[in-house]
Amino acid sequence: MTLFYMTIVIIAGLFLYNAYQKTALKPYNQSNLSGADLCVIDIRDYISAYRSPYPGAENIPLSYLSRTIKERFDCPEKILVVSDDKRGAKLAAKIIRKKRQQSIYYIKS
Repeated sequence: MTLFYMTIVIIAGLFLYNAYQKTALKPYNQSNLSGADLCVIDIRDYISAYRSPYPGAENIPLSYLSRTIKERFDCPEKILVVSDDKRGAKLAAKIIRKKRQQSIYYIKS
């Protein structure tokens, strides 16, 4: 009977691990992704984005992200989030995943 429970726990653990890997925030690596198949969102504030712009990024500060995603943002590709820190990128990924189930990558600027 314990063998049965152990098998169930292992299967559930593998299922949860697989689900986590699909939704995890991944660091951007240029070697395995090309810039052509990415939508780039810069979640830094306007001043930081103006001082050091990221090429091809649309600046949507984190505080405006949920409203913008609801109203007008449409991206069929993978999403790259440009952020000052990983904490902000995680918050942005959480907001984006509420609306879309896409791969989300981040890069620190």
